[in-house]
Amino acid sequence: MTKYTELKHQLGVTAKAGVETLNRFELNTEASMAEDIDEMADYSEVLVSAHAPAIVGDMRLNIASTDDGFQKRSIEVIVDYIDRAAGYPNVKQINMHFAPKHWNGLSQSEGREGTYDLLIEGIREVAEFCDGHDIELVLENNNSYWTDDIIDTPHNQVDWSERNEYFGMSPEQWQQVAVDVDRHNVGLCLDSSHVVTYAHRFPEDRREERVLAFLSRPELIRHVHWNDNYLYDGRGRTDSHAPLNKGTLPTEMHRRIKYLDATLLMEHFYDVETLEEELAFIDSL
Repeated sequence: MTKYTELKHQLGVTAKAGVETLNRFELNTEASMAEDIDEMADYSEVLVSAHAPAIVGDMRLNIASTDDGFQKRSIEVIVDYIDRAAGYPNVKQINMHFAPKHWNGLSQSEGREGTYDLLIEGIREVAEFCDGHDIELVLENNNSYWTDDIIDTPHNQVDWSERNEYFGMSPEQWQQVAVDVDRHNVGLCLDSSHVVTYAHRFPEDRREERVLAFLSRPELIRHVHWNDNYLYDGRGRTDSHAPLNKGTLPTEMHRRIKYLDATLLMEHFYDVETLEEELAFIDSL
């Protein structure tokens, strides 16, 4: 069995793997947005992080909303989740998506617009609550949303200015938010599948540079959702969550991720055989 050599922290994999597999391979886990945090008792010993909600019903939460009432309600939903997650003895990180900059879906009757200043204010409020529970807040870079109407459109023919977007989608803004929030218990969560959806906005010869730019401030990264994706074909416009070394992210990116001083979660599980191949790949880096 692989020893996952030289990792700074214990490796994790999604709870879909099941408690037996987690224990067999000495892995920890995270409560995803798809899992009810109140129903994770079986994972209590290996549950070290939890993913705050980003959607309630058909509505995107928006802690940067220019609608003061919606911003407040969004923060309340996230804080309530953190309070429940903190009841697990080993949960020390809360992962949170950035807020929408603009979200124009038909079901989004409130909270369609957000501002940068309100984003910083909202993150600080959530971080203060986390600090009271001795929990770190990590901020995850979001997808670029290649919806059906543009999924096959050449990258240089898409006008993103009026499309649904979150803050923190580019590496530069993602990093700058952590700097501007300036709280000791706030860092970044790198999602290595999401970075590919962003890189597909650029010509093929710039995509490797764009994904590696997310690693230009490694000291800010404290958690990773480690997935592969497809940098050079249309599958990469979706959040593929491919097994490690099965997509086309640069091997150099995987190597740098391995040596980060950050908790690492393989945010997918296919089967034990695939997991064993991934663990061997990690050991080879």
